[in-house]
Amino acid sequence: MYHHVKDLMYTVRVDTPDPKFGNMLLEQFGGANGELAAAMQYSIQGLNCDDPARKDMLMDIGTEELSHLEIVGTLARMHLKPMKTSRKAAEADPLIAIAGGGGVGLCNSMGDAWTADYLKITGELDVDLRSNIAAEARAKIVYERLINFCEDPGTKDALQFLMTREITHMMAFTAALESMGKDRFTIGKIAPTAGLVDQYFNDSTGTGEGGDSDARGPWNQGGNWEYVQAPAFQEFKSEKQGTRTTDSLADLADAVGDGNSAEHTEKPRIGARRATETKHAKSRKEN
Repeated sequence: MYHHVKDLMYTVRVDTPDPKFGNMLLEQFGGANGELAAAMQYSIQGLNCDDPARKDMLMDIGTEELSHLEIVGTLARMHLKPMKTSRKAAEADPLIAIAGGGGVGLCNSMGDAWTADYLKITGELDVDLRSNIAAEARAKIVYERLINFCEDPGTKDALQFLMTREITHMMAFTAALESMGKDRFTIGKIAPTAGLVDQYFNDSTGTGEGGDSDARGPWNQGGNWEYVQAPAFQEFKSEKQGTRTTDSLADLADAVGDGNSAEHTEKPRIGARRATETKHAKSRKEN
């Protein structure tokens, strides 16, 4: 059960209300990375969780997020309050001023209504914990940006508190995930296809306008990685498994480098082929 205590988790103080900033704060009230989304996501995950210990953690953090929602809502309300009486202040966001009476609504900073589509709930505990870690990281960045745009010292203090708790929750979710003892890439129960799982497809080739080119790093070399050059130009090793053959960097240059290779000569681009077919069809029709 829930019980509301009238004291805020963190006392807020706003010395100089700023309606425009109040609108920005709504991003953490009813936005995709906001406190309501976090509270609902963790609480519903907790209801679905069969692991008593981690269920307790999810319910703890989900409930704390409701307290954070109250802090953000109070801050936003204090910044938006001038909209109730001031035409100039109301112009900062007519939707809030006219439809909402200068108060908070369940929407983000753009006026988009909150939606359950924000929630990431799969019923797989380790997958949900990964989603939660990412959610806390995104919320941390949003609070950081709000702090950078804030000019009111009291508001900054409250935002610093909220931002810090995002890191606290990240640490808790990470520890809960690691303590499950599962391999990082063991997701679900069905194993990935051997061989294919270790193939890295180099699907973005050539040199970009900014001089960027194919890069190598621990994400595509070393360990069990097999580097597959330009899969679109490769023959299938196994059509059933979808695995591709591998070529050297020199072969890639022949395939996609200067556009004069046999591959390019024999297989024109789809758009060009269609244009040629259309031209021939038009010619036959005229004759």
